[in-house]
Amino acid sequence: MLSTDGEQTTALGLLLLITATVVTSCFGLILKSAHHNGHNALAVGSLNYGAGAVISGLLMLVDSGWIWHWTTVVIGAVSGFFYFVAFRFLIQALLQGGVAVTLAIVRLSVLIPILCSIVIWYEIPNLPQIAGIVTVCIALPLLTIGVGRQAELSLRGVAWLVGALFITTGFCHLSPKVFSELAPQSQMPLYLFTLFAVSGIMGLFYLWNKPIRARMPEVRWSVLLGAVNVGGTWLLVLTLKYLPGTVVFPFVSAVGLVITTLVAILYWKEQVRGPAYVGIGLTLVAVVLVNSG
Repeated sequence: MLSTDGEQTTALGLLLLITATVVTSCFGLILKSAHHNGHNALAVGSLNYGAGAVISGLLMLVDSGWIWHWTTVVIGAVSGFFYFVAFRFLIQALLQGGVAVTLAIVRLSVLIPILCSIVIWYEIPNLPQIAGIVTVCIALPLLTIGVGRQAELSLRGVAWLVGALFITTGFCHLSPKVFSELAPQSQMPLYLFTLFAVSGIMGLFYLWNKPIRARMPEVRWSVLLGAVNVGGTWLLVLTLKYLPGTVVFPFVSAVGLVITTLVAILYWKEQVRGPAYVGIGLTLVAVVLVNSG
């Protein structure tokens, strides 16, 4: 039997997990909404990191309890690098490989933090959780290929791009876990500011060297996207303080994709095929399994 304190901690962890899943799901939805409203998604996405740096900088001013530490700065800087590089690979893969395969790779990259949680931090899942993780791996591609238009893809021609996208996105997923394990909670503002400052500078340099003009509406969308990005990262770190990565990562990835899939169906009226419904059903099963034990 769990003690009252243990039950409260678990309940808080589950509440944070659900909130983090919803907030992180909003990132893709906001970016797609900007595109549907006629704005340059590449400009919005590139500028969102700079907006995140400003927002997290304001958090540092409000929270006087943060402490400077080089470990946190290094974690944040490396994470910021991977955040922007993964975003660039994502855009390139969408153009060359099509939506279906690209999003499948992005979602399956959650395997990297799951494996790291098991191998590095010894968060050994029980048998139902292992079954849940396997179910997630089956459900994610089905959800992805079941919605929207399909594009032809030569895997041989973009093999390096698929691998780079998988690795960089996987390290983005891993970043909150690394910080939650190696740094105290008091350094959260420093971690967020370093992460978004590095990725924000990279985003500005990228736009500077490209013929992409960001108008004021795109700046406003980028501020909204940056706020969601900061909030989602912050919530993931908090969640990982209460729940193991072997539970958090498959839940956020699978349920987050279900949320975006349902919005695509109900709001954007995207085409739905049988695999999407199978994927949603498997996700529900996976959610029960990964939260057992």
